[in-house]
Amino acid sequence: MVNINQMVQLNIISQNYECLGVAKIDDLVVFVEGAIKGETVLAKITKITNKYSIAKLVEVLKPSADRVKPKCAYFGSCGGCKMLHMKYDATLALKLDAFNETLKRIGNIDYEVKEIYGMDNPFAYRNKIQMPASMSNNKLYFGYYKNDSHQVVPIEECLIQSDNVTDVINFIKNLCREFKISSYNEETKSGIVRHILVRENYLGQLMIALVVNNAHIPYEKEIVNKITNRYKNVISIIKNINQIHNNVILGKQYEVLFGKDEIVDQILGINFKISHQSFFQVNRIQTNKLYSIILEYLGNEASNLKVIDAYCGVGSISLCLAKKVKHVYGIEVVKEAIDNAKENALFNGIDNVDFFCTKVEDKIGDLINNDIDAVVVDPPRKGLDKNVIDAIINNKIKKVIYVSCNPATLARDLTMFSSNYDIDNIKLVDLFCYSEHIETVVCLERK
Repeated sequence: MVNINQMVQLNIISQNYECLGVAKIDDLVVFVEGAIKGETVLAKITKITNKYSIAKLVEVLKPSADRVKPKCAYFGSCGGCKMLHMKYDATLALKLDAFNETLKRIGNIDYEVKEIYGMDNPFAYRNKIQMPASMSNNKLYFGYYKNDSHQVVPIEECLIQSDNVTDVINFIKNLCREFKISSYNEETKSGIVRHILVRENYLGQLMIALVVNNAHIPYEKEIVNKITNRYKNVISIIKNINQIHNNVILGKQYEVLFGKDEIVDQILGINFKISHQSFFQVNRIQTNKLYSIILEYLGNEASNLKVIDAYCGVGSISLCLAKKVKHVYGIEVVKEAIDNAKENALFNGIDNVDFFCTKVEDKIGDLINNDIDAVVVDPPRKGLDKNVIDAIINNKIKKVIYVSCNPATLARDLTMFSSNYDIDNIKLVDLFCYSEHIETVVCLERK
């Protein structure tokens, strides 16, 4: 029996998919953030439930060979990059083990994935940054939320974003201080700046969006002029107005202060016009790898195939597919994303793709009747709607390529496919280095 605030010595027997160290006291499972498999640690019990307890790491008594000194000064306070205390190869091995365990535990699937694609340089990979603003000593700062809280940790530099992005964010922070511009306060619903968003494309050009609580920013013109005079690579500045008091970052109303609401990025040689509100994969290098795997799964006969791209977003997968296959049908419920997809098809001179703005479960049955050879699905974290799975199974689609950001819902959905489809291949791609997240590409073949 253990008690709250009790100090305990623990042997860490494993790590779970959230990178928490796992130990046992008799039959009670204890999760310890920051502990690594194979370590002996001293920890303080902070929470006890009927099924498990949580402990805070106090001291590492016997360190793992995989433990390193984190390169980031904010590690442990900032809620991101939970694995910076581990060698990068060890983080990949952990993700691989955690994925296989999830596949067996949730899906009861007897398949061992052996391949995970990491990065040669797992730093400075993010092409989109969103930072909340806060105040300290009457001075605005930008940062990231502390783990499991809305407390903003001030960040002066970040290892997963480029120096270009860090420099412009710090410059804008200093402009806000110079002109005495306040941050938004969640409790009082007052203040001005809520978030800063920066996108960086493959050419090093920057798009900046200031998310504000009201339509007017003091010294707006002066701020825009100072930014554009200093940074010639800034091609777009947006004022996004969000007056809704919730956790959604971007509002629907916005104003272009400089340039256009547009930046062009590239995947597999296809150019994509992206607005400040568009969803686009944040790791360009690994997205190229991810999409190459999708094309590889389609095989040598790809040029003769008609393919559905379900949950197509701005058409990034659809347009990469269209260069290789006979025809693509993209489905997405968000109108703005479909508008971007259609515009990007025109922008690249691609005419063998049709986009439909509707729910996937409402449209896929009709489209499948159009001699579809393969279906690519890239659903949100909640996974596939059962009607989508039933439509694919009932119409005997030969090949299904499932792109997933959530191993748990993927395992659940693969179980529903298992009576009619065999797993041909599964590959993991590390898009979010040093975090617990992983992207998966599964190839299913009709039995």
